[in-house]
Amino acid sequence: MEIITYDYQVDNISYSLNKYFDENTVFFDIECTGLSPRKSFIYLIGYALRLGNRITITQLLAKNESEELEIIEEFEKVMDSYSTLLGFNSTRFDESFIVERCRKYKFNTKIKSKHHLDMYLATTKAKCLLDLPNYKQKTIEEFLGLQREDKYNGGELIPVYQHYSLMEDKESKDLVLLHNYEDIKGMIYIADILSYTDLLTSDLRYISHEVIEEKLRFEVETDISLPSSINKIREYGIYIIKKNRIYVTLNLFNGTLFTFLPDHKNYYYLLNEEIIVPKSIGESIDKNCRRPATRRDCKVAAEGIFVSLPNGIDAGNIRTFKPDYDSKETYISVNDIREDILIK
Repeated sequence: MEIITYDYQVDNISYSLNKYFDENTVFFDIECTGLSPRKSFIYLIGYALRLGNRITITQLLAKNESEELEIIEEFEKVMDSYSTLLGFNSTRFDESFIVERCRKYKFNTKIKSKHHLDMYLATTKAKCLLDLPNYKQKTIEEFLGLQREDKYNGGELIPVYQHYSLMEDKESKDLVLLHNYEDIKGMIYIADILSYTDLLTSDLRYISHEVIEEKLRFEVETDISLPSSINKIREYGIYIIKKNRIYVTLNLFNGTLFTFLPDHKNYYYLLNEEIIVPKSIGESIDKNCRRPATRRDCKVAAEGIFVSLPNGIDAGNIRTFKPDYDSKETYISVNDIREDILIK
């Protein structure tokens, strides 16, 4: 087994790096000779540790399969001192692969006892914001502006490693180490992608709003500053996110909508006038000209400019409107917009 160590300084510790890659966390990534842990083995485990602004990347390189258990045991010693693991697609692949290989050696790994955050799974929760073509590590690196020296993927490096293992070729060894090193350094860099997931559940603060030309424009802010801006056009309007500010422009509806009264049993529907009246008044009207009102009958029309509420938003005691009884869309008047509605 060979141990290779590098270290470098990070000038600015970002929000995500500070939150997710603290001094109790191990960033890690493995390289294997194939995708099946029953037919392949781990030939390289790379991991990173943080101490303040200093990042240390260590690589455990097995010359051949006979040294596989040795690098796993060395990584186990490292994990003993840390509470959290962090990786990319690491719960489904790296962790599972290590567990399966340890079964072969009847070695009791502690990896499943650690808190494990998989950046791939966390990032896919923010698909509604990111709209990336896929959520592979290199795609996220490009989105965040990282350019690699390494141009290979793990599969392409398998014959390169095999050549190194047989011939002890330095160039092949360097290519394998570079790929793993840039995978780990890249994962550290793209930890910032987790800020997009956090933004979905972050607290928002109202800044301002205005209605101009049948558009509602409002601005809110959050404590999370995004590394790259988001600009999305949707059917309902536009939203732009720059650093910690969110700018939203919503399309408004100008016309007639209806409020549906909840107590329809207290009304009659007048057949000739097509209106509802309270039962206290309707009792004096000919029975042939009235009938008990239904929920659909009990509506009050209103003219104005309205904004649609997203599904699940509770307007509280604000009067709400619909185009018709069966509509799933709910509106409020722009005159009733409040700060708390905009930040829900």
